[in-house]
Amino acid sequence: MQLPDPGLLFRLAVAVFVIVTPTLMFLGLVRLLERVRDDDLIYRLMTEEELRTVERSHSLAGFVEEVTGTTPGTVRCPDCGAINAAGMGSCVECGARVG
Repeated sequence: MQLPDPGLLFRLAVAVFVIVTPTLMFLGLVRLLERVRDDDLIYRLMTEEELRTVERSHSLAGFVEEVTGTTPGTVRCPDCGAINAAGMGSCVECGARVG
């Protein structure tokens, strides 16, 4: 039996390396991120966000949000009701003129 061409074996080895390496690197990155994530930090950030929400509900911004259904700096589209950033010329959902 004759051995295959060494050039063919080299190209095959390079192809396998190029296909497998990114997958293994991605899986390694995901595992690394799972190990270094800090659950206490995430919990603290979530708690701070909840506190900001409570503080906001007792402020003028919270009142405006409850009455109009939008946050300050946003505008509702008169046609579809989508929320758009203030200063937008047209709605991002339907394209109607806003403001």
